[in-house]
Amino acid sequence: MGKEMRISISSPPDREKLVAEIFFGNEQWAELNQDGGQLQLEIYPCPSAQHWQLDYEEAIAALVEARKKLMMR
Repeated sequence: MGKEMRISISSPPDREKLVAEIFFGNEQWAELNQDGGQLQLEIYPCPSAQHWQLDYEEAIAALVEARKKLMMR
């Protein structure tokens, strides 16, 4: 995973379980959560541009790593 990607595990008050927030630089582009008993992906709009343009391999690696970190807790 590149230096631009970062994963943070958090416990937001509006979620039943922990979530994995995935950032590119300082902007969150996705969240993995386990609400409803299954893993769900939420993708957020890009606040600083018309759309996200991420390296495919880095984005997939970030999702895999986020899942791994989330399931370990």
